[in-house]
Amino acid sequence: MNWTDWYTDLVDIYRVESKTVGALTKQERVRVAADIPCRIYRSPAHSPKFSSPAAYSEEEDKLACDNQVDVQAGDELVIRRGGRLGRKGPEIRAFAGEPARFYEPFGAVIPGLAHQELALYQKEYLQGAVTDVG
Repeated sequence: MNWTDWYTDLVDIYRVESKTVGALTKQERVRVAADIPCRIYRSPAHSPKFSSPAAYSEEEDKLACDNQVDVQAGDELVIRRGGRLGRKGPEIRAFAGEPARFYEPFGAVIPGLAHQELALYQKEYLQGAVTDVG
């Protein structure tokens, strides 16, 4: 068994980089990697939370990918569920937490399980139905 056989999703990684133009330095979000095989592990679903000025949803998912992938805490991730299988699943936007790396132990009984896991931060404001009362 190989851990990568379980990677059914694809992720694009975006990182903020400084760009200097003349005397000005500005921050720009740049795609640093595309179509990286991965897998999301979803936590139990939570109900929406209601607060002023809008309701929102928070998730506590994790993403697993190869240890060789350069992903850093704070990177923006755009994940396509089922993308590696050619499916049109939902697209999820999240931010990466600190990577936790798991390495292959010497003489492993089940080889191929080395990977890294990232806690994902997702907070989306929900848009309800809009009605025209005029």
